[in-house]
Parts: sequence; C-alpha cells; structure tokens
Amino acid sequence: MNTPIRHALLAILVAACPAYAQPADLDVDETQSSIFLEITLDTPLGAQTDDDSAAIDGTITLELDDYDNPTIITLIDYNFTSGSLGFVFDYSFLGTVTANATGLSLGLPVDAQPASGPVDAQGMFTVDNVPNEVTGIVSVGGTGTIGALVGSSTVDLSTVAQDPISVSGNINVASDTITLTISVPLEGSDTDPDTGVTVLFSGTTSVVATGPVPADECVADANGDGMLTPADFTAWINAFNNNLPECDQNGDAACTPTDFTAWISNFNAGCD
Repeated sequence: MNTPIRHALLAILVAACPAYAQPADLDVDETQSSIFLEITLDTPLGAQTDDDSAAIDGTITLELDDYDNPTIITLIDYNFTSGSLGFVFDYSFLGTVTANATGLSLGLPVDAQPASGPVDAQGMFTVDNVPNEVTGIVSVGGTGTIGALVGSSTVDLSTVAQDPISVSGNINVASDTITLTISVPLEGSDTDPDTGVTVLFSGTTSVVATGPVPADECVADANGDGMLTPADFTAWINAFNNNLPECDQNGDAACTPTDFTAWISNFNAGCD
C-alpha cells in the first residue's frame, strides 16, 4: 500500500472510542479486614462451640466494565491469608479440648474461571457461583475423658468439600482509587472416621481492599512502542494477516475486517 493512501486511511474517521477496561490489582487493608471463624466440636459426649478472629491480608484482582460508572464487576483472582486462630471447648469434669487453626487462606482455585455480577447505581453488587478454596490445618487435642475420646486429630480444610460461594459487597471509585468492601462466607464440616468426632466450621471474611484505577489500554498502539504513529497501521495489518491479539480493536475477541474501522477510530481518539 503506497504512502498517500495509507495517510488518507489514517484520517477517515475522527470519532472517540471508549477505552477497554483493564484488570485492577488491589491490596487488602489489614487494619480493616478480618476473619471470624466459629467451630463446633460434635462428639459422642456432646457438642461445644467456640470462636475466634484475626486480621487478614492479601490481594484481589478485579475488572470493572467502566471505572467511571461500573455496571459489571468481574472477580479474576483473590488470595487472603490469616493469622492463627485458637479455640477451647470446655466439657467440665470430662476434660477440655483445644483446637488451633493455622495456615488459613482462601482464594480462587488454580485454573478457575473469573466470575461476574451486576453493580447497581450505589456500587452494591453480588457475584454468584464464585469458585472458592479454603486451605489450612485444624489441629485438635484434649485432656481427660473427652481428650481420650477425641485423641489427637487434624483436619485439612483443603480436603473438605467446598461449593461455589456468593460474594457481596460495594465498589467505589474516587480520585483514581478503587475501594472494595466484600464479605466472603466460610462453611464446611469434616468427620474423623476413627473417633466419630465431627468438626463444623462457619464464619465470614470481611475485606477492605484498595488500589489504583488501571491505566487505559492503548489498543491502537499495535507495535507497542508507546507512541501512535503511521507505523502502527503497518503493525495492525501484520496482526490482521497473522491473527495476532493486536488485531482485535473492538474488543469482541475476534479478528475480523470490522477491527480495521475500530483501529482507525482508536488511532484518532488517541491515548493518554
């Protein structure tokens, strides 16, 4: 294609095209985030319940369809870790059982697909069917008659059947800072086949996380040199001919002739 025609093509459309949303990485505020866990120890001699809480930290990666006025939130990844939790189950003259939970974490399982949900005008949202994995070890031991019954046992939380969960919260974007507040439920149970002791756990992880609004992707910069020049047209043609990711200019996850018009629009809209 000769240069005059190429330059003419670059001036065909002068219309702004919305920037496509990018993932945002948020850090958990440990001073405002915590895990509350209640454990019930159900034995042949009765059931006792105790609870404990601890601060948590971690990260979460999400994406909003529009960082100015979001209507859809997508949870891409998250990983929360907690300090140790301790529990005491007093069976009076029968003895005492203690349980310690260590290495606690919850997050999106490896290879799990992101989950999305609607965001209302106030920033409230619920994302259903979020894959979730709780890991950690609950170690149980005791004294007296109840201690002899329970014995020394451990529960690996990662082996407990865990169903997808619903994550509810609020998303707020102000001054290029994203603030996410969510509640993640915890629930499960496990029975020791040797002692018949069942450990039931339930609770909530309350998270406040913040992070910067991601920079808009400059999709028209097809050669990735950080500048918009006529050389990007040549790079886009190469991407089109070879079905490369840079070909997709309209965000439909396909490489088609309509991406040519989209590239011109994106080029003329410019990038920050």
